[in-house]
Amino acid sequence: MAEFNETKTVRARGVRHSGRDSQVLIYLGKQFRFFVNENDWKVLPMAAIIAALVSMVIRRKFFINMEGSLIGGFALTCVAIWNGCFNSIQAVCRERPIIKREHRSGMHITSYVAAHMIYQFLLCAAQTALSIYVLVLMEVPIPAKGFMTPWMVVDLGISMLLISYASDMMSLFISSLSHTTTGAMTVMPFVLIFQLVFSGGVIPLPAWAQVYSNYTISNYGMKAIISQSGYNELPMETAWKTLNSMRNKEIGGTFTLGQVLDLLDSPAIESRRDMEVMKSMTLGEAAEILNKADSTLHIRDTVVTRPMTVKSLLELLNSTEIMQKIGSIQLLPDSVFTQQLTVSELLQSLLTNPDNAPLLEKEIGMNLTLGQVLDLIHAQELTNTFQDQKLNDTITLGNIVDFLKNNEAIQARRDQTFTLKTTFGELFSLFGEQEVQRLVEQKTAEASRKPEYARTEENIVHNWLMLGVFIFGFALASILVLELIDKDKR
Repeated sequence: MAEFNETKTVRARGVRHSGRDSQVLIYLGKQFRFFVNENDWKVLPMAAIIAALVSMVIRRKFFINMEGSLIGGFALTCVAIWNGCFNSIQAVCRERPIIKREHRSGMHITSYVAAHMIYQFLLCAAQTALSIYVLVLMEVPIPAKGFMTPWMVVDLGISMLLISYASDMMSLFISSLSHTTTGAMTVMPFVLIFQLVFSGGVIPLPAWAQVYSNYTISNYGMKAIISQSGYNELPMETAWKTLNSMRNKEIGGTFTLGQVLDLLDSPAIESRRDMEVMKSMTLGEAAEILNKADSTLHIRDTVVTRPMTVKSLLELLNSTEIMQKIGSIQLLPDSVFTQQLTVSELLQSLLTNPDNAPLLEKEIGMNLTLGQVLDLIHAQELTNTFQDQKLNDTITLGNIVDFLKNNEAIQARRDQTFTLKTTFGELFSLFGEQEVQRLVEQKTAEASRKPEYARTEENIVHNWLMLGVFIFGFALASILVLELIDKDKR
């Protein structure tokens, strides 16, 4: 009987003092039994459902424009953090009494945490693969070619896996600190809020709070995903969409000439006085421009003179300012009324006398095109001879401002009012809608670029390494906390 008891004691001691590697395998088996028997497998379909919901929001914008990449990066980071946190938030605290007894009987905490790290990594990898598959299935426009690897889905998968795994280890640490599952679940919402609010991406942070984003998993996770999406190379569409939505809105009003002239003294105008409005041009350059324009506009075919009737010529002469000046000059005496006729009366008599109708309808002149006029004056020979002759000096914005400010005729009309009303749509048409859209998107994109979202290997690897620091930092913290489990009086 004594021999039997001695053998039983030796076997018990063998189990108690088994090596760390053996204990890791034992605890791995235990975790997989939890996966099957305690319904831990439910986290996998939940991950697929969450990924599907997020895909419906980001699939029209992610990888398409800056706003979409920012929102998509934040959303996928939220998905990964959510999956990781709820994988292990109850993993330790639900079996805390058992861990305490096993630790006292010889269990190595490092083996226990190592087993959790292996198991949780496999769980996070399965969730990530399932999430990526759902993103592809929901037609999120993920590019085929990756930046860090040959495939973008692999790049994206690595980032989401690291975010999820880091969150998992953070929850493992919280679970190690908590004595009950209720306590762990109570703390979890506050941790999630801190991670998402202080991510430093979608939600602008005041200066004093920006430093806290360096201590969040979400900050480095978002930077990794947004950088991979090529954020800085994408267009910014928000400003143009806002302008386009106001295309029917009327702008303008009634102004005085003085109000417009006062704008010439603004710092914006003064700082651009040297800006060239019109460059100096030679006769040869002007001729070259006209020749290029003629190839498409056919300006040489433009008719500059047309035949006109005698009546039209007299009516035109009667309406000129010259006729107003000479119209009162007296001519020969009228044979009927024995009085002097004026020039105006004579012209009116010619137009109204019915006997003059055949003469008035007679056409004089001919059709003459611009090309015929140029050929008539031998314009090509003149151009070749004087092609280096300068037609004008360079005109700067300052020249125009000085002319307007020093012109007495313009200054005398400062109180003259005029009304200018238009719509954004008419302005777009004036400057070319596609050109305005391109310019607005380009300039807003340049203003929105951020160095932390640069698509470089150094930037992406840095963010991945920081997520690795969180992973091993929280794992080490969990070991240190659980090593003190014997001091727990509960």
